[in-house]
Amino acid sequence: MSPLAVRRLTVLGEFKPFGLIAEALDGKPADNVTDKYDYFLFDPETVRELDETDDNDSSASALSDRCDHELFIRGNRIIWSTGPRVFKRFTLPSPVITACWCRLGDMTEALLCVLQVACLTIYNTSGEVVSVPLSRTITSVWPLPFGLLLQQAAEVNSTIHAPSSSSTTLFGVRDLPRPRRESGHSPQHNVNFVTSLDHIAKGETSLVSSHLILKDPLEEPQLAYIEERGKLNLMKEFDETTIWTSDRIPLMASYNTGRMQHSVWVAETSNSNHEMASASLVDAVPAGVLAKQFSFRRIWQGKGAHTAACLSSD
Repeated sequence: MSPLAVRRLTVLGEFKPFGLIAEALDGKPADNVTDKYDYFLFDPETVRELDETDDNDSSASALSDRCDHELFIRGNRIIWSTGPRVFKRFTLPSPVITACWCRLGDMTEALLCVLQVACLTIYNTSGEVVSVPLSRTITSVWPLPFGLLLQQAAEVNSTIHAPSSSSTTLFGVRDLPRPRRESGHSPQHNVNFVTSLDHIAKGETSLVSSHLILKDPLEEPQLAYIEERGKLNLMKEFDETTIWTSDRIPLMASYNTGRMQHSVWVAETSNSNHEMASASLVDAVPAGVLAKQFSFRRIWQGKGAHTAACLSSD
């Protein structure tokens, strides 16, 4: 047997996000700074357009490919840096809960999705913004290959009779430009939405899913289901805290505090091929609403962990 190889490691020093340096250079007043901040690094390919060529002179292709990019979040500000320089700054009207890059639907460019208490703000790489009001409590957002995963908090009155359609929408009336290149323009539209949730949430109980999928900023998010033995049940796993997803492979990892259990789920899209486990759900859904279904299927679980694993989004 060959002897074990010995490798010497050199400690270069404590890593500090570049956003801290950018803040200091900005001269931000100390009394407006919270001690808590967050940051994450991402590959420049994340924000490169899918159909982009190397000779494309767009702002996204002009970004440095020689180093990781960084999003630094503190309070209501986000600093996007490329190596030792600031590429963009974002200032929002309220504190940022979390942020992630995601491609929605058939869009070729990545969108920066920023969750706040009352709204979801979506930026494209050129800085155009879409503000989406939220009427329900969303605790976190995560990227998936086919859209944005929204995790919803359990509502205290979720089992009472559904209110009128004007108050059951997750997304309210909004002024939105459609951030698609093929549109050729980005006019402001005042759009009144009739959400599929309005049609589903009727009868004796309000059918609310713990997880939702947003495919387009101009559309309502769609309900998520759990696939078990060929049947679909509405996903009501409010205790399942998402700890990791990927924008490249359709997987989600979660942790259930009550059960002290980690789970790995595969996220699937399908046409209406599965049998609906609830007859009342089928009756409540109008024709065509379930043409495309989003479901999660558990493929692994592990029990006995007292705390959630610390994973970073892909």
